[in-house]
Amino acid sequence: MKRIAIFGICGKMGKAISKELVKEEDIKLVAGFDKRSTGLNAGKILGIEKTDFSVTDSYDEIKKKNPDLIIDFTAADIAAKSITWAIENSIDIIVGTSGLQRDFLKRIEKMAAKSNSRVFIVPNFAIGAVIMMKLSEMIAGYFDNCEIIEMHHDKKQDSPSGTSIATADIISKKIIFNKKRLKSNEKENIEGSRGGYYEGINIHSVRLPGLVAHQSVIFGARGQTLLIRHDSIDRSSFYPGVIMAVSNIDRLSNFTYGLDKLIELK
Repeated sequence: MKRIAIFGICGKMGKAISKELVKEEDIKLVAGFDKRSTGLNAGKILGIEKTDFSVTDSYDEIKKKNPDLIIDFTAADIAAKSITWAIENSIDIIVGTSGLQRDFLKRIEKMAAKSNSRVFIVPNFAIGAVIMMKLSEMIAGYFDNCEIIEMHHDKKQDSPSGTSIATADIISKKIIFNKKRLKSNEKENIEGSRGGYYEGINIHSVRLPGLVAHQSVIFGARGQTLLIRHDSIDRSSFYPGVIMAVSNIDRLSNFTYGLDKLIELK
């Protein structure tokens, strides 16, 4: 039985995942961390029967619940503090929060290596999105250029998304398409029209109500384009990936980045 604390339990992702986790026979939800609705029974937050714990914003209260694992769906600044705290207290942590900076992740990797904790950073729990990234890596070398369009709900705080950054990272291991954001003969009539730039790839972010999480990776070559697209139309799409992460974290190293480490394409 794995004892789990959900950080960000009052958020949309925290609620959606927690409602499913409570149904698992080999998992026990023992704590919920959030800055909102503190003191309120978690069952009321989740719309289920009364639970044996209330929402808290105290790390000390979380520690009293003795969780084996934290699953974090908060914001980048809170997640950064929580990751550090989990490592210092020898608690494993799976992080679905995006917006964590590369320098911070490098520091955490070194910190985790000297600890008894496992830190698993997952930019996207949707298995289809992970396969999209892996396919992009496989075919990148056959094309002349690539751009990414990512679209998310209007409440998402960071741009570009962690998934688009992870996709650009994995493609850049095969090929660097562009040395700078604009080509020598390009001109933007409106600044930013060509999107952001990361690891040789232009990334375009869309934020609109009605969206959940969507990404298109567009490859171009002479006379042809290839589009790989993934759409999460409901937050339930993330749950199989969460369970995959929970089920496999005990066999991972102290620091792992990306659900792709658990998925093999043959």
